[in-house]
Amino acid sequence: HLEGVMSVLIIGAAGAVGSQLTRSILRRRGPGSVIAADRRLAKGHRSPMPPDIADLVVNGYGHEGKGIDIRDEASIDAVLKEHKSTVEVVWNLAAPLSVETAMDPAVAHDITVGGMERLCRACDTHGVPRICFTDSIGSFGASAPRQGATARWLTENLDQDPGSDYGVQKRGCRKVLREWGGDSRWAVLPGVLHADSTWGKGTTEYALDAMLCAAEGREFVCPVPEDVQLPMIYRDDLIRGLVGLMDAEREELEEPESGYALAGFSFSAAELFKLIATLEPTFSWVPSGDDTGPAARFARLWPDSISGVEAKRDLVTAASRDTLG
Repeated sequence: HLEGVMSVLIIGAAGAVGSQLTRSILRRRGPGSVIAADRRLAKGHRSPMPPDIADLVVNGYGHEGKGIDIRDEASIDAVLKEHKSTVEVVWNLAAPLSVETAMDPAVAHDITVGGMERLCRACDTHGVPRICFTDSIGSFGASAPRQGATARWLTENLDQDPGSDYGVQKRGCRKVLREWGGDSRWAVLPGVLHADSTWGKGTTEYALDAMLCAAEGREFVCPVPEDVQLPMIYRDDLIRGLVGLMDAEREELEEPESGYALAGFSFSAAELFKLIATLEPTFSWVPSGDDTGPAARFARLWPDSISGVEAKRDLVTAASRDTLG
């Protein structure tokens, strides 16, 4: 670790968002400025970090040199104890996606809400002043605005029903952060569009699945209603927003609980498929026929769009692309 360099600890650093967030912070702050922690990162094993940045990060190992496990307080404590004199921010990116949460709510709760509780206690113990957290459009339920939904609305409607275990657990994390009382900041994420080779089981991930099927010449079975609009953002635009939120002076953050929606643009499955067909004319798709599946239910439940006004004002960041294509 470079002497005197203050660090950002990223839990979930090897994921689709975590790896790009790591890369962006390294560009801004220099080598050794990110402590990369991930359940797949363990001593004696090949690093799961992208090769171009694997040697630029400090490896954050959990208990006994294993990959960090947000469900194990000793694991979190081991990382912060080793690096406590340098860590000024922790990003908690460890959480199952919406469909994964629906498949096993109890395990998801232990990771998402239980993990945040353990992290807050560890940060108290080791004097870490700031925690940043990725919330989701899954926090909005049926009573939320359909257009221009804001993070502020979530803080003003604490008792609204998110309509899913996923949304309830995100709300639980915000409650834990309020009770923690430190410098906590959170971003409401829409669907994230990226070019990585793997991703988890979510709702907005249908778009990635469709593009992969088109590239491989396979028919796509669509799990969401084709006419429903969902908010999305390109990953590079998202990362700029996350870094802006992390680096902002606290007095510049005017929104309650320092919560901000990071908006890109919205589109329906039908609009996406039309675009894909112009690039890959053989692309074909069929509806799943399951209107009661998690992805279909969540797509109808979540807002059509979220607001980017607040992030543009306070974080001086806005999506560089506001249309599909």
